[in-house]
Amino acid sequence: MVYVFKELSLEELSSDFASGQNELNFVYPFLHPGWQSVWQKCFSPPGRQVCGLVTLGSETVGLIALRIDSGVARFIADGNVFDYLDFAVKPGHQAGYFELLLKLLKQNQVEVLELEGLTARSQAYDGLLPLAKEKGILVVCEQADVSPLLELPANFEKYLAGLEKHQRHELKRKLRRLEETLTPRLEVVTSPGDIDILLDQMELSHPEKAIFLNPEMRCYFKQLADWLGSQGYLRLIFLKTGETVLASLFCFDYNNIRYLYNSGYNPEYSHLSVGVLSKMLAIKDSIEKGYDAFDFLRGEEKYKFHLGGKSQPVYSCRITLDSQV
Repeated sequence: MVYVFKELSLEELSSDFASGQNELNFVYPFLHPGWQSVWQKCFSPPGRQVCGLVTLGSETVGLIALRIDSGVARFIADGNVFDYLDFAVKPGHQAGYFELLLKLLKQNQVEVLELEGLTARSQAYDGLLPLAKEKGILVVCEQADVSPLLELPANFEKYLAGLEKHQRHELKRKLRRLEETLTPRLEVVTSPGDIDILLDQMELSHPEKAIFLNPEMRCYFKQLADWLGSQGYLRLIFLKTGETVLASLFCFDYNNIRYLYNSGYNPEYSHLSVGVLSKMLAIKDSIEKGYDAFDFLRGEEKYKFHLGGKSQPVYSCRITLDSQV
């Protein structure tokens, strides 16, 4: 048997995987065609799409979803809002899948394949890059960012004990001050109805986020919240006192990991450190739910490390397909 590419539209792929007609264990939810379809609808990027399933006999072993523009192929995504990207392929089928991918790129006159959001765990990093180098194809990779990850202990006391002494003292002090001033509580919501509260707080608390949240981006966040909610992944987390929202987090829970996608807070309560405390309490909630890790996602913001995140490199790679080295 040989590996075969069955062409489908991105919408058909999204529908197939939403209905359970096909199953793949996506390492990250960013790889799901449903997420990529949301981005495509809101931003309408240039180029044509090459999308479909990779099969071996009657078994679906992977999918391919790329856009090609001026001879350059990329994922149907944007590294600014897709923290991790990769190819989706079942274990044990990487060699055949990537051989087929290279043939498919050649058939579509692709000169360069640009890949964002790769980690050391990526199928592309582990399978495609060595294969391309073996064939004499020029591969250039560089670290583009870091993504702090916190492995969660058995209980919150062990988490606090594992923090650097000064940070542990500061977090306890800030939490004590908040609890002496207000009566805070954490609320975790799995439906997207309150997404505007978070988006408004993003704009109010960070001037750069107010610029970032243009109409297309706001469309994207709202439709993404709808999609994540439909899949059961969405977690909108609000730090409240009474009915007043002090801070808000856009999270999603997937494969026993909580991902912190974005956040905002009420500037009127910034003196009470509600931004960082909302994140610490979301970590506490994750520990109590028995999760394995809390992923702060890409970016070197200091609070991620103060809260215990350990730096994980994220790479960008450029594969020049018509080269020989």
